[in-house]
Amino acid sequence: MHIFAVTRLKCLWCFSFSGVFLWGILSAGVLAQSQDEGSSALLSQRAQFLELEKQLGRASRQTVERLEDEVAALSSYPLHPYLVRQQLDQRMDLAHRHAIEEFLLTYNNQPFTYGLRGRWLRYLAKHDQKKAFLANYRDGMGATITCQYLEYQLQDAKQPQYWLEKVTPIWLSGYSQPNECDPVFKQWQQAGLMTTEHVLQRIEKAALAGNANLVTYLKSKLPKAKQYLPALWLGITRAPQWALKQSKFPLAQPTVEAKMLAYGVEKLAWKDPESAIRAYHLWQPKNLFNQTQRLSIHRAIALSLAIDDKPQADEWLRRADVAGAKSDIKRWHMAYLLKHRQWKEVLALIADAPDTIQQQDSYRYWRARSLAELGMEDEAQTLYQALSQERHFYGFMASAKLAQPPTIKHQSVPKDEQTLSMISQRPAAQRAKEFLALNRLVDARREWRYLVKSLDPAQIKDAALLASEWGWFDQAIISFTQSGFMDDIEKRFPLAYAEQFAALGSVYDIKPAFAMAIARRESSFMVDAVSPSGARGLMQLMPGTARYIAKKKVTTSELYDADQNVTYGVQYLRYLMDKMGDDPVLVSASYNAGWQRVMQWLPEDRTVDTDIWIETIPYKETRSYVKAVMAYRYIYEYQLGESPSLFQQLAKSAIPSAPGLLPASGGKTGTYAPK
Repeated sequence: MHIFAVTRLKCLWCFSFSGVFLWGILSAGVLAQSQDEGSSALLSQRAQFLELEKQLGRASRQTVERLEDEVAALSSYPLHPYLVRQQLDQRMDLAHRHAIEEFLLTYNNQPFTYGLRGRWLRYLAKHDQKKAFLANYRDGMGATITCQYLEYQLQDAKQPQYWLEKVTPIWLSGYSQPNECDPVFKQWQQAGLMTTEHVLQRIEKAALAGNANLVTYLKSKLPKAKQYLPALWLGITRAPQWALKQSKFPLAQPTVEAKMLAYGVEKLAWKDPESAIRAYHLWQPKNLFNQTQRLSIHRAIALSLAIDDKPQADEWLRRADVAGAKSDIKRWHMAYLLKHRQWKEVLALIADAPDTIQQQDSYRYWRARSLAELGMEDEAQTLYQALSQERHFYGFMASAKLAQPPTIKHQSVPKDEQTLSMISQRPAAQRAKEFLALNRLVDARREWRYLVKSLDPAQIKDAALLASEWGWFDQAIISFTQSGFMDDIEKRFPLAYAEQFAALGSVYDIKPAFAMAIARRESSFMVDAVSPSGARGLMQLMPGTARYIAKKKVTTSELYDADQNVTYGVQYLRYLMDKMGDDPVLVSASYNAGWQRVMQWLPEDRTVDTDIWIETIPYKETRSYVKAVMAYRYIYEYQLGESPSLFQQLAKSAIPSAPGLLPASGGKTGTYAPK
């Protein structure tokens, strides 16, 4: 009542105002007190939850029983179901069957039930509780549980064929399956469903997975006339150059051997395209390859030659760029022509492409660019003008060609307080927010994904807005993308950690917008992000890179600390800037692919227009990365109130030759080499 009393005393002089005004002031005081009390209660519940969670994690059954009242007392706390789940984990027996199954039914597939159903089904199978097992089974429980389910169904099946057919996809794995599957595999085989074709399919899968033991085991399942095939599969997967050895392929089973040879020639093409061409010509007269196989072989040879800029590339690109080919063939065909500045051929290639391809951003830009190079300025200007109205790399480049600022078209997401309130009150949203407060980000994201899946598509933008208001940058960005509402630039490109980027940028002479663009592209500002290759944190640093930059041992926890990660990331950018002559395109490519690899992509004896060089980066991931970072950098410069000229520079610049880029030992080249 303290706040209420103070409010009354301060407002004794308010007698001349209306009673409504006085009541508003008094109500505000009560509300503030209520919020403080609510916050205090939440903090108390949070502390109790953490203590109970710890106790239940190491509790005996007797302790679980003793803690039951304390758990029940937290029933209003958002994370209460997680405590109940812990209780059930400790009570995995038939005596508590009703409680377990009621929990699974009530909270079906919610994050805190993950794993519980599987553990319960394994318990029921162990104790041969067939009826309960069948009642609790759900699809997608993994091979062990699914095989047990099929075994139970087959025991009483009036139409066993229906259930036996469900065994086939489980058996057709490139890896050994659990022993629990042996009974249903045996029935499946006895029913005559293990055909030679199935065995060959599994041998292929196992060979491609590098599972030699399984390939060898399956050999005995084949008729004697086909038992030579497993050795061929193992040979061609280990050494694609076998495709050059005609003596190894008797063609007694031409369809199967053609599949092996197509695989071998395609793999060989990426390492040694000239040898792949020889292998292809060796087998092509025998008419072994079907249309799909030919397209795949042509694609691999053409792309490998184009990436290496070999003289035969043009011939093979034309051969590969036909109806039915993958879309990257045409893109690489165009890139090869661009590299050689064959502008008429670029126009012809685009004109012959289907409308769906012609309307893609990149093809529209390069059509305009080709027209301009050929002196058809009016047509080029018209195309540039249309493209410049769009917010992406090519739209920004088109704007630069017109000497006008890129188009941003920011539009704030419409805010519906009622919908926002409704979403925030959802239990999954409250659990996600509470996990955020506990800094348990994996659990928070799991709850958030469940929440977003449960919403109507039109409400996802509101969820994104809620995450943004919470300062949860990564999930706001991801949710906005899922919603399709892409025009709120401020929310989609938040000024996250702006103070850190600004302070470090001034120390290391790195534009904050550049560093923020890298972080936005690398992790969407997810502080605990981990890549498949092991890069960690906000700016996705490899531990070895951080160690090299810091000149000391760097712990994993440091890499997950936003301030430390940003510090090392900005230092690494400075390192790359010194290596790459301050060229933002080369630095961005180096951040993604490594500076030594980027050096290999530089022209040997000439400069290359920057836009052409970006379009011909060999790695698709790096190519997309550079385009994104350049666009993101502009957007951040715009938001920070700078005078961005990045794309005007990119439109006029060229990438230097390898000898023209000074080594890291000393000085820097100019940011842009003149054409």
